[in-house]
Amino acid sequence: MSTIVNAAMRAILEGFTNPSGSESHRQDPIYAEALASILTFFISITIISLVGLWLWNFSIVPLFEFARPAKSVLHILGLMVFLALVHP
Repeated sequence: MSTIVNAAMRAILEGFTNPSGSESHRQDPIYAEALASILTFFISITIISLVGLWLWNFSIVPLFEFARPAKSVLHILGLMVFLALVHP
């Protein structure tokens, strides 16, 4: 999925840097690949956090009575970082 999002971000960046789309003025910007990768990373983290928030609040909370609902996407992001540190 990240390659699809990365390709889409690269196409969007190329559209901003070359809006006319002409081949004579087309030159690949040096930063396009790096910026596309950074945007892909942030979009992927946002999507995963939103899905994780939904799964936590509508799957985990009803199944386990000790679990409380997450109020923010940042709680899920913190949980993801914690689990990555505990289980490398």
